[in-house]
Amino acid sequence: MTSDLNIREFDIREAVWETDGCVLQDIRRRVFIIEQNVPKDEEWDGQDEKSWHFLATEKNDVPIGTARLLPSGQIGRMAVLEEYRRRGVGRALLEQAIDKARHLGMQDLFLHAQLHALHFYETVGFSLEGEEFTEAGIAHRKMSLVLTPLDDNVQRRIAVNAEPDLDVKDFDTREVLWDKFGKLIRVVRQSVLVGELDLPESFVKDDVDSVAIHWVAEDDSGQTIGSVRMTVEGDISRLAVLPEHRHKGIGHTLIELAVTKARRYALKEVRADVLTDLAPMYIDGGFSPDTQTHTTFGHKHQKLTKILDDEDQDVTIRGLVGNELEDVAYRLGEDKKHILLRREDDFQNVIVEMCRQATHSIRILSPLLDHKLFNNAELKQVFSALARRNKYTFIDILLYDSHRIVTNSHGILEISRKLPSSIRFKIVHPELRQQNHEFMVVDGCGLVHRLDHEVYEGYANFRDVTEANRLTRQFVRAWESGLHDPNLRTLRI
Repeated sequence: MTSDLNIREFDIREAVWETDGCVLQDIRRRVFIIEQNVPKDEEWDGQDEKSWHFLATEKNDVPIGTARLLPSGQIGRMAVLEEYRRRGVGRALLEQAIDKARHLGMQDLFLHAQLHALHFYETVGFSLEGEEFTEAGIAHRKMSLVLTPLDDNVQRRIAVNAEPDLDVKDFDTREVLWDKFGKLIRVVRQSVLVGELDLPESFVKDDVDSVAIHWVAEDDSGQTIGSVRMTVEGDISRLAVLPEHRHKGIGHTLIELAVTKARRYALKEVRADVLTDLAPMYIDGGFSPDTQTHTTFGHKHQKLTKILDDEDQDVTIRGLVGNELEDVAYRLGEDKKHILLRREDDFQNVIVEMCRQATHSIRILSPLLDHKLFNNAELKQVFSALARRNKYTFIDILLYDSHRIVTNSHGILEISRKLPSSIRFKIVHPELRQQNHEFMVVDGCGLVHRLDHEVYEGYANFRDVTEANRLTRQFVRAWESGLHDPNLRTLRI
């Protein structure tokens, strides 16, 4: 490793294709398609969504370089904008990809190097293999690298032909008020329930709507493409998704939002009376069907029930956790159990344990960064260790207001001032503060979600990649427009 990396004027982070894809594509378009005349159909090979990506940005957050790691162990698409070359950016991207491969448990890597770059890769440890060949009209040689395992005593599954375990949604969901969104919901119902299923007009709007809880799904343009409702007693109904957006998990996600709300209301069960064609989706979500079907308005229906107490796990983690990963009751990235959190201690314990297992990233959106949950010696030690682990790990925190943590000497703020490149704070833009929730996403798969940051009620999951990606997208949007607060960087004398 060159000493230049210690004083470099750029940052490297693991990127998320679903949120950073446009930026990564622009860099590769400028370098490969425009500068090197690589054909578009060869550059966009359909493998980006299943790969790990890395992004380099200069000190003003301007994107300057990228690289990717395929599940097969191939590193490629190394691209640095011309004006930023010969500054160590390419080497830093390469080292990031190698480090990621080690943490995934890969044993060897390979790449296809252009001839002018052979010496560069050799200095990192890659060795030549085979004869020269042509790829995208450019001469290449294959190079390989045998990885030495990490000496951190953590057992990892070897990621042979593994793919990033992503189930990414190209839509967003949220709870809405009928008074404000009723018109849009009625449009979806009219198209699906009346126009497609030939149900009566009463399915578009009825007296229940004004007192029910509603959720909608929206595409990237903000168009409402699906909806569902639930009464405060736990009756789920009026699920409707526009035909062109089906088979993307929208219906399942809307149902899960209703179930989560029912848990918050401490309901013992939720119920649904659905078309028999939709029953398998509910059953997959933990609902139990009645044996009898019935016909309503010319369509066969089936009643289903989900008992919530059987699904939730109310647990205190501290005391069950040993010093090694094998002894942890819940393993980050593996255990999918839904953990219901009802007390302050529940949140404290699961936050500490999930952060302890983090290997590369922690993202926190918290209006006030509650001292009771985030200001303790144990979590401070965990954050410090992750931030110092290597130059690629990061902890990003979004706040609504910094006054409380600045005036009341918050432990996380103290270590961020010592490690400003690894632990970063921003203030959420005032226009994006409509929601009152608080969440944490760890390594892109684990999450802790408090539905109201003033109430100790919520849930956690050590492996819910779909929901973690949804929250990450919310976080990234807020981070990109976030404000820098100089008080968060001022050291007390």
